[in-house]
Amino acid sequence: MTLKPDIAKAIIFRLGESGTPPEFGLDSFTVGLEPYLSVLENEYMDSILKMGMSTFKLVVGSYGGGKTHFLYCVRDLAWQCRYLVSYVPLSPVECPFDRLDLVYKRIVQSLTCPPSSFESLVNPADRGVEALLRVWYADVSAKLGGKEARDEYLKGLSGIESTSFLLGIKHSFLALDEGDEGEFSDITRWLAGEPLENLSRFGIIESLTQQTAFRFLRSLLQFTRLIGYSGTVLLFDEAERSISIAGSRAEKRALDNLRQLVDECGNTRFPSSMVLYAIPDVYQLLDKRGDVYEALKQRLEGMFSTVNPSGVRIDLERLGMEPTDFLKTVGERLGRLYKNAYDVNIGDYAIKRTAEVLADVCYGERYGDIGYRRIFIKTFIQALHSLRSDPGKILNEKLAEALVRGSIKSIEDGKREISDGEEY
Repeated sequence: MTLKPDIAKAIIFRLGESGTPPEFGLDSFTVGLEPYLSVLENEYMDSILKMGMSTFKLVVGSYGGGKTHFLYCVRDLAWQCRYLVSYVPLSPVECPFDRLDLVYKRIVQSLTCPPSSFESLVNPADRGVEALLRVWYADVSAKLGGKEARDEYLKGLSGIESTSFLLGIKHSFLALDEGDEGEFSDITRWLAGEPLENLSRFGIIESLTQQTAFRFLRSLLQFTRLIGYSGTVLLFDEAERSISIAGSRAEKRALDNLRQLVDECGNTRFPSSMVLYAIPDVYQLLDKRGDVYEALKQRLEGMFSTVNPSGVRIDLERLGMEPTDFLKTVGERLGRLYKNAYDVNIGDYAIKRTAEVLADVCYGERYGDIGYRRIFIKTFIQALHSLRSDPGKILNEKLAEALVRGSIKSIEDGKREISDGEEY
């Protein structure tokens, strides 16, 4: 499907600025992921997850190696299969994995129903537990009509582990039914993990803590399954080069939380859920000694593939394509996207030649701190801008090397600014 020029241009701008993927339009430049996505859909989303089972996968890819892009592709696939999705970027400051209460809050804030339009996809108001509850209430009201039928439906709701969570869900529905936005706001804030007083009138006695976080999460997953969705997909993204749980004083607690999350995916209290945890380096996570590390190693062994769908580790470097061929194909797709965005007629030869030259130079940077794929994408967009202004100027190796050095510096400077901001 051809994207609208303004959407195509938004994608080009995002990729050209940082080399990181936007939240939309991924189909236009995705390469090599189809086999992995097909297995996840056929073996899990359309099969065992709908039977109430769950799964955990560890996604491994270098910084700039396509982790976020892959997670977004899984998100889009999950929406097509009618799953709720929550994409959670992890960081040592805002969302470290040793603080499950903060992780739960971010899950709830990012929870998203399958969007009905592009506008819904990019609208923050359509995310979070409040949006989910409003959609649920509207669906039930449309199907059942009268208040008496809605009351009977509400009385019949059960199967949620936390009684307080179940009461919160029911009272949120009643608040919407009565048009009481103030009460609805109070309850949704509590469901999102905020500490609130005077909720005892609803029979709510629990609050979110590190000790109750898993109980709240299980209850949330049970609720989403109860109201008719296929299940829930949780996407955790360790976006930094050093993972959020490495080197911290709470490292063992964080890793134990991860081990427990893996184990939760094997019991029926954690229904119809897919959990993907993306990290830049598997050895940062597992190449240590101690009981907690050994316990994780045992759970995370086995490579996921088309012939081994039950494997746990998804390695984004093992796509079945030669790296330079992968980059060239990405370049050709980006070229088509660029011409759509700017309505320009850059020759196919110029695009192909530019992709070939940059693919070789960028792959030469594969041992650096930044993934060669991100370097290629950012540099290739810059090269396309140059071709638009001077279609006859074909990129050579010397100029490609200069452009690549500039892209690496730009990415490094951007990461340094983020790190400095987080530090203070």
